[in-house]
Amino acid sequence: EPSAIELPDYLIKYIAIVSYEQRQNYKDDFNAEYDEYRALHARMETVARRFIKLDAQRKRLSPGSKEYQNVHEEVLQEYQKIKQSSPNYHEEKYRCEYLHNKLAHIKRMIGEFDQQQAESWS
Repeated sequence: EPSAIELPDYLIKYIAIVSYEQRQNYKDDFNAEYDEYRALHARMETVARRFIKLDAQRKRLSPGSKEYQNVHEEVLQEYQKIKQSSPNYHEEKYRCEYLHNKLAHIKRMIGEFDQQQAESWS
């Protein structure tokens, strides 16, 4: 018996908006977590950019060459640095993705409500 797919909590909590008060509550919740998301996202972005740059360098070199080995070593050193400076990197990355999806969902719910309001006025 396969277990039921677990929905993220925000899909259960943030359902279609039916009132302006509910819309305001959603907006307040969005704003409460937006700064945390921005900070996490900026951190993840910095790390990703560094690895993308190193990977691009590595791809231009022929495997087995001394330069290739040097870049490969640099990648491993960067990875070790991240593990030391951010031991919770994977949790932060997961949290960042979670917040991204949650905030996008809240924004979508607000947008749909606003769209319905606009249509009911036209």
